[in-house]
Amino acid sequence: MLYEYAVEPAAIAADWQTCRYLAEKFGFDRGRLLSLFPKAWLRLAIDSANDLPEMQKKRVIEKLKKLKDESSIRSGRAYEPALGDWLANAIAQNGIDSFRAIIASANPSSQPNILTPDQVEEQNPLIRAPSDAAIARDAPALATAMKLLLRSAKTVLFVDAYYDPYDARYQATLRACLKEIRESNPGTVCQIHHLDGKGPAADAIERDAKAKFAKVIPDGMAVSIFRWREWRGGEDFHARFVLTDKGGIGIDAGLSSEGKHQTTIIHLMSCALAGLRVKALARDATVYELVEPILWIDADGAVSHL
Repeated sequence: MLYEYAVEPAAIAADWQTCRYLAEKFGFDRGRLLSLFPKAWLRLAIDSANDLPEMQKKRVIEKLKKLKDESSIRSGRAYEPALGDWLANAIAQNGIDSFRAIIASANPSSQPNILTPDQVEEQNPLIRAPSDAAIARDAPALATAMKLLLRSAKTVLFVDAYYDPYDARYQATLRACLKEIRESNPGTVCQIHHLDGKGPAADAIERDAKAKFAKVIPDGMAVSIFRWREWRGGEDFHARFVLTDKGGIGIDAGLSSEGKHQTTIIHLMSCALAGLRVKALARDATVYELVEPILWIDADGAVSHL
């Protein structure tokens, strides 16, 4: 559902038409993500555009920057100049941890998962990226399906009306997701949003936080818990999501880890819709009634009020 693609900097920056065509294939709502491979990918792509006519170069650079900001992931992969050029390094990394596909100017060794820009079409199996999937309803499967989104975000909202920190099924999923986040950015802002009356009260959570969260929240991280109440005649607080500043994923059956014997359908949300749902859960939003206090819980289970 979310796939990592290696794109040769020189290939995407060859001309404006190619750049626009390839860039528009990527996005957290499209299931295809640009791997920043190597770390200096953007600089290499911009350098590759230097010989283009000035106006075309300007448009290409703007598109490349937008692509990097909105539709890329950090690769964390080694790049060894001694191995050869970009393609040689991409092939080497593909053998260690495969990309969905490598998009390059040429495919001299006729490798099956290397595509040239003219082969990047929706009907190509390597480009197809289904927007939904049925996955096992357990913590490892949920965290793995959302891994690329979780590792790319600066803010993550876990939204489930029935979230209950006293229920090991919910804590298992939270633990697995926070572990993925910590791999990339332990400073990510993490929030839980649930519905008042569907679980324990805030004072109970605060009292028992050390026992319920000390082995769930990784070192160096913290989680904030928001409790909401529906307005009479207002918006229903039912749909379950993981929302971020990059995009969102809907989880039909919610965040509890029930086991591999069950499945849940997950789906990519449009970035616009994910953004609207994030705004609806802001502290000063009025779509729902905020029930204070907001609890801030660190890795040791210490609690503060926000």
